Formats: sequence, structure tokens, C-alpha cells
Amino acid sequence: MEENNKVTENNTVKEDGAAKEKKKLSLRSRIIITVAIVVVLIGVAWLIYYLVDYLRGQSVYDDINKTYTVSNGDEWYNKIDVDIAELKQKNPDTRGWLYFENEEISYPVVQAADDDKYLSTSFDGQQLRAGSIFLEALNNGDFRDKNNIIYGHNMRDQSMFGRLQKYKYEDNYYKDHLYFQVLTADRIYRFQVFAFNDVSDTSDVYTLTFGSDKEFVDYIAMVKQLSQQQIDVPDVSEPNATDAEKIIQNYKKLVTLSTCTSRDDMRFVVLGTLVGEYDRINKQLIYDSINK
Repeated sequence: MEENNKVTENNTVKEDGAAKEKKKLSLRSRIIITVAIVVVLIGVAWLIYYLVDYLRGQSVYDDINKTYTVSNGDEWYNKIDVDIAELKQKNPDTRGWLYFENEEISYPVVQAADDDKYLSTSFDGQQLRAGSIFLEALNNGDFRDKNNIIYGHNMRDQSMFGRLQKYKYEDNYYKDHLYFQVLTADRIYRFQVFAFNDVSDTSDVYTLTFGSDKEFVDYIAMVKQLSQQQIDVPDVSEPNATDAEKIIQNYKKLVTLSTCTSRDDMRFVVLGTLVGEYDRINKQLIYDSINK
């Protein structure tokens, strides 16, 4: 009898131990499942947040385009008209408008006292990941510098400067997307793309002004050497000009478009040189090296 009782007691202890172990496993499983659900919910919440943020950004700039721009004609200087005065009423930091002739890049350009403000602030003052298209703080606001640098985010939905990556990844894309414009209150400047590539965020590409003609000539040589494609620009130089003089005469004013890449220390840049200028006040074509 005692032996049977011991066997029964041992079986009971084993069953109790198994039950406790099962209970522990069950609790552990519930914790794991709960944590997994929380992680998924957080991921979904962030995804929704980003999607809403992207949609808000698209809505802001779609509305600005509809409100302040109008298409006028077929000539390059009247493809788009922008009410810069009204934009300045909306945001005093307005410096102009950036417009690509064959691409969906059409945005107001702003400028602040530093280059941080508009990284995550939209044109109308909202806090958005898309931020704004903005002019380098050290540039003159009237685009009279030799090199004018404009920044924009490389957005996943290809808004802002996201489409610039096409120059890098799509063969011959640049051939159909050579021209962009900067519109100010009194001028329309037309630029031709002549160089593009990834560069360091400390690259000399970001030079704004040049102490001498030689410095500028060396700069153009450096930019063309690093470019992913070799692109000719219209030759408007004098017949007997030297090579250095040709560069000075053919690269009158530059705009550098800069956007981020997958690396924190690298940027993608697209450089354009002035090929046309139009007086908006007097409605007079001042310079046109493409249709000369």
C-alpha cells in the first residue's frame, strides 16, 4: 500500500510540475505574442504617420502650384508664370520659383538665415518631412552669385528633389531633361544641365564665389571631370577666345541643385549653367544661347 501511495504521490508531483511548466510556457508565449503585436502596431502607426505626412506635403505644394502658377505659352520664358509678389505675401522668405521644363519639379524657393529651418518646414509653415526647396543661406537672395545652391529632400515618393535621382539611374535621361528655370520677381533665368554625380557633403562643388577667373576655370574643370556624363553647353565665346576665356564666357552663372543620398556624408548634385535670361518687367528677352 505504501508503495502504491508513493507511486501515486510521485505521479501527482510530476503532473503538478508539468502543469506548472505548461503554465510558464503559456505565459511566456502570451508575452511574446503581446510584444509582437505591439511592435506590429507601432510599425503600422509609423507607416500611417509617414503616409499622412507625404500626402500632406503633396497637398501643400499641389495647392501652391494651382494657386500661384499658370501656363502661358510655348516659348521657354512663358511656359510658366508665377505670382512671386503674392508668394512673398504668403511667405516673406520667398526668393523665387524653381521649374523643370520636362519634369514634375515645380516649387517655390525660400531662404532663411540658416540652412536648418526649411529642412522640415514647408512653405506655409507646417512641420513636414518634405520641408521646402531652399536657397543656401550664404547666397544672395537675388541669384546674382556665380554659383547659387538650392537644396531639396530626396523624397521616396519622388516629390521635391526625389526625381533628380533619375539622372543617375536612367540612361540618357539627361538628354530629355536638360533645362530648368529660376523665376524671380523681375527675371526668368534658364539653365542647362551640364554635370551631375554623387559628391561628398564637404566637396568643393559647394563653392559659392571665386576669387579669380582662374579659380572659376579650375572649378568648372573639376566639376566636368567628376560628372557622370560629359555634356556640352552652347559655345557663345568669341572666335579667338582661349580655352580659359571660353569657360568664362560659356558659364556665366551657375545653379547647383543638391539632395541627400543613402549615405549621410554624400550628396547628389545637378549643375546647370545659364543659357537664357528674360526681363519679366519689360517683357524683353535679354539672352538666349540656345535659340541665338
